[in-house]
Amino acid sequence: MQRPLVLTLLALAAGTAQAAGPTPAGWSLLGDTLNASGVLTLTTAYTDEAPFNVSGAPAAFIDAVEPAAGVAAYALDGADEPAYEGSVASQSFVVQAGDTLSFDWAFTTQETLFQDHAFVVLDGQLITLATRSTAPAGVQGFSHTFSGAGTATLAFGVVDTGDFLGVSQLVVSDVQLAAVPEPATWALWLAGAGLLGAGRRRARP
Repeated sequence: MQRPLVLTLLALAAGTAQAAGPTPAGWSLLGDTLNASGVLTLTTAYTDEAPFNVSGAPAAFIDAVEPAAGVAAYALDGADEPAYEGSVASQSFVVQAGDTLSFDWAFTTQETLFQDHAFVVLDGQLITLATRSTAPAGVQGFSHTFSGAGTATLAFGVVDTGDFLGVSQLVVSDVQLAAVPEPATWALWLAGAGLLGAGRRRARP
């Protein structure tokens, strides 16, 4: 078997391991949220808070943020710090058991007193990514493997707590859904690797 056909088998095997997942154009946006080819920037800024406002739309009040994120009322409050406003990007997509969602994120804030925070909500589960006092420097990675098949809901958000001051920002990028290879996929991989190895052995003088 010729090398191009072996490579085709390997490519087909790789392709079957991909899942559709979230799409760059599929995000529903609320508040000061910018979608630049799938890179999401969300802030707590109002339109008069230049240069921190990124979309020209103001951050949304908390009574709109909570349902957009898919969480209960008061769920985004901090300890003794009610949430006042923020922004959300959300999307739903189909997953299979074993699919892994991954993304990169970075949180920055101008807040100096209260615990503004960034979060992700997966199928109704609220996960805090960072607060003002716990925010790591630079870009961080996140991954989650789904245990069952169905329609998954995903929301990213950032909220201002304690007051309306001190703009905070969450940037999310490289959102991907990777599928666990099925048995047929592994068979294609092994067949391609075996044929490639056999071809190399025959090519030796």
